[in-house]
Amino acid sequence: MHARYGHTMKQENKYLGVTSGKLYRLLMLVLAIQFLSACASSVSTGIFEQTPAKDYSNMYLRGVFNWWEINEDFKLIEVAQDEYAVTIELIADNQPYDFKVADPVWSMSLNCGNEFEGVPMSLNEDIELVCASDSLNLQFTPTETAKYRFILDTSDNSQPELRIVKVG
Repeated sequence: MHARYGHTMKQENKYLGVTSGKLYRLLMLVLAIQFLSACASSVSTGIFEQTPAKDYSNMYLRGVFNWWEINEDFKLIEVAQDEYAVTIELIADNQPYDFKVADPVWSMSLNCGNEFEGVPMSLNEDIELVCASDSLNLQFTPTETAKYRFILDTSDNSQPELRIVKVG
């Protein structure tokens, strides 16, 4: 019986044209090449490719106060390097204003809101924005009817911040 199995193995090796040792070395070489090529591609992606900087120059305050539409009265204007702002009047009626900062076409990378739902913003406090298609609405409830300035700080291009200050 054992001779028969040995004979069969020799026939299979003869048909393949390689011995089991050569086949094993060939398999190891193929696996090593695949592993090294995967490492090389992941290294080059991290080092040589950079995410392009986002352009915040065409952003709008969009929310319940303007029916989520773009309106030049709600466009953030550059007021300093890496800083954009708009001033609007808000009515204090104990209701939160839901809003976002976004470009005219709701681009995925320029649809800026909150990471968490229902977390209200406070005056004079910076909040880090999430700019992605799944960002959540920002909320602000003014304590008095007045003009408020919304200031977008983009000095960290990948993580902009928003601050609200009372103007009058």
